[in-house]
Amino acid sequence: MAELLFFTAVLFLSLGAVSCQYMRVMTFLEDLPMSDSRFVALRRSTILLNVNHNKTGRPMTVQQFYTSGVADPSFMIRNWCLNIGTVDSFVGQLALSTLHTMKDYAQAFRVPFVIFNLAPTDLWDDFKSEYLISIKPSIIPVIQDVVAYRGWQTYVYIYDSDESFLRFANYMQKVPFHHIIPKRINRTTTNMTSAEIVLQEIQEVQVTKIIVDCHHIMTERILNLLADKDMVTGAYHYIFLDMDVKLANLPVLGGMGMTGFNMVDTNSPGFIYAFYYWDQEPNLDKLPPENKITGFDASLAFDAVTVVAEAFEDNKNKGRKPSCTPNFRRSSFGLQYVKRLKSMTFKGITGPISFSEEGTRTNYTVDVLSLHNNQMKRIGEWSTVERLKINKTVEEAMYSDTAGRVFRVVSVLTEPYFSKKIVNGTLVEGQYEGFCVDLMTEIQAVLASKNKTFNYTFHVVADGKYGDPIDHGRWDGTIGEIIDGKADLAVASLTISRERQEVVDFTKPFMDFGISIMLKRPEEISHHFDFLGPFSFEIWVCLFFALMGIALTLFGVSRFSESEWYTQSGNGEEERINEFGYFNSFWYAICSIMQQGAEYSPRSLSGRVVGGVCWFFTLIILASYTANLAAFLTIQRLNTPIKSSGDLAKQTSVIYGTTESGTTKDFFKESTIPIFKTMWGFMDNKEPTPFVETAEEGWLKVRAEEGKYAYILESTTNNYYNQKQPCETMAVPERLSSSSYGIAVSKSLVGVTEDLTLAILELREKAKLAILETKWWTDKGECGSEISYDSTSITHSLTLEQLAGLFYILLGGLSTAVLITLIHIVKRCIVEHINVSRCPSLRLFRKTRNTSKTSRITRRRAGGDISRPPPIITGGSSRDTVPLTFQIPYGVVERYRVKKPTPAENWNYPDANL
Repeated sequence: MAELLFFTAVLFLSLGAVSCQYMRVMTFLEDLPMSDSRFVALRRSTILLNVNHNKTGRPMTVQQFYTSGVADPSFMIRNWCLNIGTVDSFVGQLALSTLHTMKDYAQAFRVPFVIFNLAPTDLWDDFKSEYLISIKPSIIPVIQDVVAYRGWQTYVYIYDSDESFLRFANYMQKVPFHHIIPKRINRTTTNMTSAEIVLQEIQEVQVTKIIVDCHHIMTERILNLLADKDMVTGAYHYIFLDMDVKLANLPVLGGMGMTGFNMVDTNSPGFIYAFYYWDQEPNLDKLPPENKITGFDASLAFDAVTVVAEAFEDNKNKGRKPSCTPNFRRSSFGLQYVKRLKSMTFKGITGPISFSEEGTRTNYTVDVLSLHNNQMKRIGEWSTVERLKINKTVEEAMYSDTAGRVFRVVSVLTEPYFSKKIVNGTLVEGQYEGFCVDLMTEIQAVLASKNKTFNYTFHVVADGKYGDPIDHGRWDGTIGEIIDGKADLAVASLTISRERQEVVDFTKPFMDFGISIMLKRPEEISHHFDFLGPFSFEIWVCLFFALMGIALTLFGVSRFSESEWYTQSGNGEEERINEFGYFNSFWYAICSIMQQGAEYSPRSLSGRVVGGVCWFFTLIILASYTANLAAFLTIQRLNTPIKSSGDLAKQTSVIYGTTESGTTKDFFKESTIPIFKTMWGFMDNKEPTPFVETAEEGWLKVRAEEGKYAYILESTTNNYYNQKQPCETMAVPERLSSSSYGIAVSKSLVGVTEDLTLAILELREKAKLAILETKWWTDKGECGSEISYDSTSITHSLTLEQLAGLFYILLGGLSTAVLITLIHIVKRCIVEHINVSRCPSLRLFRKTRNTSKTSRITRRRAGGDISRPPPIITGGSSRDTVPLTFQIPYGVVERYRVKKPTPAENWNYPDANL
């Protein structure tokens, strides 16, 4: 109190030389330290007003009375009576317990009492007073308009005092159709247990719209607790009635919405001088460092003293002073004084100040604030004239801006999308890895390249589910956490569905998939004759007949083609030889098929046509066989009775099921397709239940049941688990449906969904999503290439239908060769004017004898029976053996080496011209 006595002494010394009427004001305050901003505001307002009023001859003195008895009516009455005869008005704080008492005393003695800590009309609608005046404006009309603007119907109202409870009760009467859940916090200064309990209860009722009507200290405590309680997501929105909320040390508040109010004009001359410039003066008292920023109550205190001083008129305030003892006496000038108070209008630190006839403040303006970048920014105003006016452009821009916000992302522990990080076999607490983690990292990088900040934290969904409706609009899993405000985003293998889209927003898909079936891998098919697999049985049969056809055709055309015949002499005999006998023709066909080549080749046109067609046929056959054989030997084929969903539905020995929670189960449950309805009926009525909690549990169940359980799940997850050791499962390639994964976003996060969607589209265009899929599926696979089986394998045996054209070509070629031979025979016979039926060529074929290698016609030189005339010699030599050119009677010109005839061997050539 030494500082107070020093201040009072200085004040009276400075005013002692001025001979004029003093204005005496008595203040009632709580027992506060002298460093409190309200104490400082009263003191500084007094000194500033004295400095100004000295120039007009109207100095003021303030008797400051500090007591903890403002809530004790008897104490207040005693002090009122002790000082009523020496003061012109009262300024200060009143408790609820003394408000009505002091109101009556002010009315009885006609002494104005200006209070700055209560707005009586917030507490009682019918409150009226002629001499008790409140400079604090009513906040209830502001709350009504803001709640209506936000569209709230169900919300929580938190209060921490009797005053805020009365305000809540009065407010509730004005919104009878709203569902309001009241929660009281016991105001303490030593712990936060009560606040923690209240926030926990709010989480349990799952209401995310909250009004906080608490003292400034409690407001800061609640703000600090929100992050710890995970109540700072985009689903949450708070309205704080504390006018000093913008001065609070805000923690990182995530993506939540927050509305606050302000009435202090920090640009007004009074505020600048009283709370800023004053601290720069070397000879004036200073605010302690912890109280450099003053708040709403201090500003009201400053304006209250200013109001009293402005309404004071020296020449009109002379008269009879009020008195309690020994005789009751009213003030003779109080009525005029209070009329001037209610009729005046001026601009104070808290804006325009004027009063109604009931003693309440009117024509005031309240700034509406919203949280942006962890600071409270102005988005509009409320006034008694125009009511609520919000700049929607500014508000939407704030909500879409992610700067300063930390979004809470929920996911489900499902490999390879999201799992706890393990380094060198050790689990790293609080860190995660997987496709979804990398996806968010890439999205963050894309937004950063566009100068947009996007910060987030991951956490695991509590119940391990993706999200299904429960009842009464409630959901479980990740969707439920977004709706309940426990998360802003859900990034997981979360399927986009119509039902989910109604309660949350979804980005564009980041991955497409289908529903597939996981089975236990059966025994692999392995035979000693697997090399026959590339061709079907009918192809092998056709190949055999094709081989025989080639050989017979080649043999036939060689018989009738003179170019295939030649003469060989030896041992006094001459032999006409044809290389293409029955066996040689077959050997030639085999060598062509085997691409080895025979030691002889056709010389006739028809024989070469047969050879060319055979080679073309061989080229295609070998190429087809080689290509299909490589696939058959590298891809294992499995023998399984379940090759499709139809096979699964037709049997009952293999049990099948889905994940307990998710769109796969919903797909069967809601499907109208008969086969899927049948499958759903089987799963739904099966005991014990075939459903599993997680994909990993389903994978383990498939392995454990030894082919007696099939798990139906998303194809991407199916492929991942099939690549995990011990490689005992496989996927049926059939996809039952097609769908997509997307990021779920709270509907309250305006603009965030669009930013994430644009980032995902950019990642798709740059193929970064494909790179991530390769990283987490292909690169981390432990089982090699995927295994398939007969009916769906890409390595089907080639059928006759597929190669029929090749056999047609072969047949056409062989027919062409036969036709050429026939034409050649007929032409030769016609040229030589020989009856076709008696043609020597035909007789030659009939009289041919064959060996295993060649066909020969043997002619005996002496005493032999010659079946036809010898050749006509057209040239010769004097030697025993000479090369000759001779003409065979049937017109074929060939070269022979023949022995010169002796006289005894004089041949008779009836048709020869020697």
